[in-house]
Amino acid sequence: MGAVRGLKDGKLPDDPPEPSLLELILSKGVTADHKDFNRLLLEALDESLDEILGRRERVAFYDQLERDYYFGRQDIPKRLGDFLLLVERNFRKDGKLIKRAVAKRLATKLE
Repeated sequence: MGAVRGLKDGKLPDDPPEPSLLELILSKGVTADHKDFNRLLLEALDESLDEILGRRERVAFYDQLERDYYFGRQDIPKRLGDFLLLVERNFRKDGKLIKRAVAKRLATKLE
């Protein structure tokens, strides 16, 4: 079975790029104070990773971040861009799925 002509990675060449996690959150027009946002972000992240990867894999991923990148879970809200790059680097295609799941869950928590 051959690939569909004009599609690259299942997308048409003219498809707009996917919005970033931050863009998805901001597009919802919701706000929270700094501490609440950080707590909700980490909750959404933990819940999404548990759902997609399982708790054991989530803990292993956080351990790898600490060990290899000196990047603790508590650092994620302050270094969200770096964290998202590491998610994509570690999970490749599934990184986009993880980012979307986190964005949707966080937007729900912020409503």
